[in-house]
Amino acid sequence: MDYLLSTDDLKKKGLIHQNTDTKLLARAIQLVQDMEIQPILGSILYRALLNRVNTNTWTTEYRTLMDTYVVPAMVAAVDAQIVVIGSNEITNKGTGRTQDDNFTTNGRSDNSLYKDRLESFADYYKRRLVGFLCDDNGQDYPEYIEGITRTKHDLKPDKKSYRVPFVTTTQIVRKDDCNEKEIQDY
Repeated sequence: MDYLLSTDDLKKKGLIHQNTDTKLLARAIQLVQDMEIQPILGSILYRALLNRVNTNTWTTEYRTLMDTYVVPAMVAAVDAQIVVIGSNEITNKGTGRTQDDNFTTNGRSDNSLYKDRLESFADYYKRRLVGFLCDDNGQDYPEYIEGITRTKHDLKPDKKSYRVPFVTTTQIVRKDDCNEKEIQDY
């Protein structure tokens, strides 16, 4: 698996402690980049960034995109994911919470509050990323607006905010950040 963010960089830039299991962090990074970052970027720009990470070939524009927008969004989203992933364990006996003799884990309500706060940070950084790409309008990152022509499993960039601002009984209203209009999902 290729990663946009290394576990070492995550530990340096995020809230995650240095002794956190690398296997858990790698899984959280994979989930975040597949389920949160790739839908924002679209498959074509996502693969272009993975290629640049793997080959270490950067232009100023792509380095700015990565360092200023993608990495902060990923770090914040992984911080939020690890609240749940990091304190639960799946074993042959079942699933449960891990606990150390010298460490007391948060209760469910404390974790929920903490996770909600971390998710609000992640949402902020993801909205910044979407806004930056919308403002660019394909000038520096043509992959963002490039049509999907390669395969049917490619994702088009999702240019909407990710948290639903409000819900009514009949509709969900989201904002299309690139076109400054509301989208209604029934």
